[in-house]
Amino acid sequence: MSEEAIQDTGSQEVASEAVAASAAPVSFLESLPEDLRNEPSLRTFTDPGALAKSYVNAQRMIGADKVPLPGKSATDDEWRAVYQKLGAPSDPSEYDIKFNTATLNDAQMENLKSTLYHAGLSNKQAQVFADFLDNSFTEGMSERESAIEDARYQGEQELRQEFGKAFEQKVGRAQQAANYLLGGTDMFDSIELSDGRLLGDHPDIVRMFAALADQIGEDTIEGQTTELIMTPEEASRQIAEMTRRDGPYFDRMHPEHETYVAEVLRLREYM
Repeated sequence: MSEEAIQDTGSQEVASEAVAASAAPVSFLESLPEDLRNEPSLRTFTDPGALAKSYVNAQRMIGADKVPLPGKSATDDEWRAVYQKLGAPSDPSEYDIKFNTATLNDAQMENLKSTLYHAGLSNKQAQVFADFLDNSFTEGMSERESAIEDARYQGEQELRQEFGKAFEQKVGRAQQAANYLLGGTDMFDSIELSDGRLLGDHPDIVRMFAALADQIGEDTIEGQTTELIMTPEEASRQIAEMTRRDGPYFDRMHPEHETYVAEVLRLREYM
């Protein structure tokens, strides 16, 4: 290859590199004046649009009503001024909050508003807090009612197992005894126990007045049933007595053997 050809080829390569360099994109920072390129606050921007957006936001903040925060040694009054700028009322009575389920008396509502005021809450924030209390109250009431119903059911099942077929009769006799001795059962429907049940729903109360009914006797209590239904315990005691080893139940030759066997079978129906 001739020297002229080599020189011509070299010139073309240099020209191509120059064109490529001129066509390469210039970064946003490199496009800025030299005295701004190394500014740290500008290094987060990658294009003019991002810088313009930041500038607009800054201008809006300049015109906004700013609330300076008090220092560590600020007084309550200084913080009060901040709270009021953020929407807190100037007096607790100015709170307007509502409850859907919970019911507060005047003293409770006054104490609540005073607490909200000292916390520096706006009325909107206070209503959010009131809604939380309302929901908690509703959930608590639902859980309590469920617990009361469960306790009442467990007490009834306890008596049903103890009284067996005599359950309805025993409960009725207990009510009749209470009416006879106390002149009514209103007190049992008005006294609430710690678990939420009424006094009259407690198994021990029913047992006590059922036992009193047995002591009073059939002729004293009005409307008393003449034929009493046995409880499983009473039937068990009679069965134990009738099935003694030395009795007719185990003696096939005894004239009352069949009678004893039949009676034991009848008594077992109450077990």
